[in-house]
Amino acid sequence: SRSAPKVSFKGQKVYLIRHGDRMDRGIDEESKAWQKDNAQNEDTPISYIGRDQAKEVAKFILQEVDPSKIIIISSPWLRCMQTGLPTAKESKVKMGLDPAFGEGAEFCTHDAPDHAIEESFKVNVDPEYKTLLDGKKPETSMKNVATALEERYGFEDGRAIVIFSHADPCIYMAAALTQKASTEINCCSPCAMWTLVQSKAGEPYSIVRNGRIDHLSLYGETKPWHHNQDCVKMWKELGWPPPEKDEDDGNALKSYLEKYHKLFIPKEE
Repeated sequence: SRSAPKVSFKGQKVYLIRHGDRMDRGIDEESKAWQKDNAQNEDTPISYIGRDQAKEVAKFILQEVDPSKIIIISSPWLRCMQTGLPTAKESKVKMGLDPAFGEGAEFCTHDAPDHAIEESFKVNVDPEYKTLLDGKKPETSMKNVATALEERYGFEDGRAIVIFSHADPCIYMAAALTQKASTEINCCSPCAMWTLVQSKAGEPYSIVRNGRIDHLSLYGETKPWHHNQDCVKMWKELGWPPPEKDEDDGNALKSYLEKYHKLFIPKEE
């Protein structure tokens, strides 16, 4: 992956990560074969690019956090579970599956997927995890989920709560925890990362990474997302996917990422 800046900190961190590149958006042969047989399947896995992105996310996070102080929560949708799997394996911390972070959670548009957890996942899933909202979708907004998260876990210096979710829950959760407007939160690309830091109990989180993607070396065909059309217009004008890493000796990608990371206010604090 690229040399994304690391963050040393005192306090408690929350990482929000969108799932990796979706197989139903892929243009490689594996993705095309899956698309042919699964035209109506919304519970898409991640592509080969998404699997590489998930490994890069795990490597990056585990360079910053103490594995003995990590909590991992994932949406129960397959693409999020797959994205979180390398972090769970490498940290030896089991994932809690929570529909509060599921697809469409902010708008209550999707039920949790009706699938059996693959045998290969079960060893990395915490069967004792209790969902934040008793298994229900948020009734009004991710503010309810943020409140439930803070009530359950409180504050512990040095702890990291890592959440693998979808575009809209990542954006709205970042807004809720930082007490900012959702339009101040960057658009959400595959495996985009928000790092939020709470310096002491009861304070709002500050944003130290606002949807950054420079921890990745591959980007894929799954496009960024934002509910606000002005935000969508901004990333569309910039274009997607980013330039190849070797284009113009890497200068094209460097320039793109500098612009991408500055699209939104507030800037990282």
